[in-house]
Amino acid sequence: MMKTISRCISLLLLTLFFYTPSLTAQSLTLVDFGASASSNQFGLAGWNTQLKSANLQYSAAGNGGLLVSGDVEEFADFRGVAGSARPFSPGERIVVTWYNTSNEPIVFTARLSFDDADTPDPENLDGTWFTMRSFTDYRDTYSEIQPHSSAQTVFNITDHGVHKSDGMHSVVNINLAIEWGSTWEKQYLLCDKIELHSDADILAPASPAELAVQSTSDSKVSLRWNAAADNVAAVEYLIYRDGEIEGYSRSTDFTCVFLEPDQDYSFTVTALDAAGNESLPSPAITAHTQPFAHGGVLLQGQGFVYLGAFMAPEDFSWGGEAIAYYPDGDDGISGDADGFPGSLFFTNLNQPENGLVGEINVPAPVISVQRNPEELPLARVLFQPVNIRPGNVNNWDYVDIWRTGLEYLPAEQRLYSSWSIHYTVTEEKHASISCVDIAQMANGTRRGAWYVGQANQPPLDAAINDWLFALPQAWADAHCSGRSLVVGRCRDGGLSGLGPTLYAFAPVGNAPPAADVALPITTLLQYGPVAASDNYHFTDAIDGYKHSDDWREALWLTGGTQNAVAIIGNKALGDNWYGYHGERMRHDWVIADVPYPEFYQTDPDGKGWRAHNRQPMVILYDPADLARVASGDIAAHSPQPYAAVRLSKSLFFGAEHEIFSAAFDAERHVLFVTEFLREMEGRLIIHAWQINETATGLSAEQDFENKALQVRTFANPFHEKTTIAFVIPKSGRVNVQIFTIRGQLVATLTDQSYPAGAHEIVWHAQDRQGRRVSAGVYLCRVEFGNSIVQKKMVYVR
Repeated sequence: MMKTISRCISLLLLTLFFYTPSLTAQSLTLVDFGASASSNQFGLAGWNTQLKSANLQYSAAGNGGLLVSGDVEEFADFRGVAGSARPFSPGERIVVTWYNTSNEPIVFTARLSFDDADTPDPENLDGTWFTMRSFTDYRDTYSEIQPHSSAQTVFNITDHGVHKSDGMHSVVNINLAIEWGSTWEKQYLLCDKIELHSDADILAPASPAELAVQSTSDSKVSLRWNAAADNVAAVEYLIYRDGEIEGYSRSTDFTCVFLEPDQDYSFTVTALDAAGNESLPSPAITAHTQPFAHGGVLLQGQGFVYLGAFMAPEDFSWGGEAIAYYPDGDDGISGDADGFPGSLFFTNLNQPENGLVGEINVPAPVISVQRNPEELPLARVLFQPVNIRPGNVNNWDYVDIWRTGLEYLPAEQRLYSSWSIHYTVTEEKHASISCVDIAQMANGTRRGAWYVGQANQPPLDAAINDWLFALPQAWADAHCSGRSLVVGRCRDGGLSGLGPTLYAFAPVGNAPPAADVALPITTLLQYGPVAASDNYHFTDAIDGYKHSDDWREALWLTGGTQNAVAIIGNKALGDNWYGYHGERMRHDWVIADVPYPEFYQTDPDGKGWRAHNRQPMVILYDPADLARVASGDIAAHSPQPYAAVRLSKSLFFGAEHEIFSAAFDAERHVLFVTEFLREMEGRLIIHAWQINETATGLSAEQDFENKALQVRTFANPFHEKTTIAFVIPKSGRVNVQIFTIRGQLVATLTDQSYPAGAHEIVWHAQDRQGRRVSAGVYLCRVEFGNSIVQKKMVYVR
């Protein structure tokens, strides 16, 4: 009996917790406009002064109210109520009811002001106006009101951000706003009444329960959980990986993609309601991805070894849109005193009249443990930037900023370039491929530009020319009719399709065609069109596609006998929206604000496609999949990355870890990646990775007889801990020690016998006394029998 009573009390308390707003909610009519001024009704004591622009008239349509007389300008109308100042606070909301007198549906919203008693004209503004939202879903700004029907706009009072609206107010004033700034529909929308409700949703949902791993692969983890309880409804979920937002879902499941093989990941999930209230996280679970599951001819992420970075000369600040490796630069191999021969072609300041191409040397990269740019070596200018664009590119009618690709072709001793602009929204196509002889960059003939495929036919400008790289000629001969140069792009917002693109064309050779000629192409990668998406479901897309994915470079990478086509940039994680990082603000949520808010601290370039999180990353494609696209065996949207390398954010010097471009030294297998530093006046840092061939698999189920000692470390660089994984072909004693870069012993992790197979040891960055070591570079030494393997590790605190 007592147990039953206890259970009933618990259910009652739970019900009161979730439904208190609806039990205590009040609705006050601030003003109910009638069919005439005499029939107006006021419901709040001291609030009985009507606000009304001269272009409004009374109407008996619907329940009666105010209509605009004829077509008026966007800011010319207002209707509202004023009275004695009263406090407005979170939990309250303003609700306005409208009636559509026309025979057509109308898409609309409204503006609300608490301090401006007339129009929101930006030229003569007396206060602040906020964008109202849809009554049925607060995530939506616009409502569609059906013919001869009613709809409501709503605004929740808040105590923070650009829509901070709590405090003492004596005015509630409304201006009608039609989608796309249209005005003629205003004459058909009658304002019925303005109310103050005290039932705004300010309660967060309960934490999601029963989070569980459904399946894993070497790059994916699928999760599922129970729906979260809420006083209204939980409508979406955020998935956190190791404390950072990884995913977004409107259902109770999600698959994380582009994870690294054989790794532990910790996951939690939070729930959100339509008002944006976020729950506490669920209990955490750990998932372990499977070992690398692909063939030995493919590059693996563990083969990427960070070498350090150097800084580009100040002459190239605000540039770096494109770079290309030149093996004969800086005296070629004879200039190899520091182990880094060759040079980089480099674009300068990215403005319409600039975007010129110069040349810098490649100093030996340095690892700055403190991430201090002043510790990095400075590259020298070898060749001042010059304009290599041909006339039919320089004469384009409009350029905001350049999107450029560069690639040096040794067989022709030419630098090829591809050209586009950022604002490619007009479905245009320009001749965009050109080349110049290296020996005559300053004043030689600028050949081209030529079209990528037929003029006025896809691929259009939005899908090409942000990157340019060379295929191995033998591969191109086998699969692309010798077309060994590749252009592509991943334009945000899906304008290039739902993922990156790759199109191969042939070098022009000894007899370049005339300008504006079409170069035949072979399509290697092209995902589905954005028109098929609703900004959440993406058909024929790259795995995990987001409109705010920022892929900026593509390259053919090799490490020994292993290969991959790599696409490099920042992967968007979480949800995607058009607007601002600041306050995770959708543009639609401020679209009618007057004055329009600024988010300069978080979004100095203004609005764009945004996401909750960005992860610097290299995704790897199997060239065999691209060959199958070229042959027509599979669709151009079918290939998916077989692996990804998550570049540690701790390596980057800027808060945004913004990647601009990349190049590859195919002789020494060194990958160069440029990072843009806005906080250093647009300076550019070039990071370098050694790309190594990697033994396939560290699975204990494999046959290890007659194989040498194998060792790898992950994560590297690392913050709290790193794992040393080793494989031995037979049982025996293994000694694992950590040394400083100068050879001083830091710790002995193990010195004992192990059975044949794969093993792992975790180092928590502690010395022999258990004290946390200083940040820096350390050596891991693994000894088994007569075999000794050393690995460099970077600890970043």
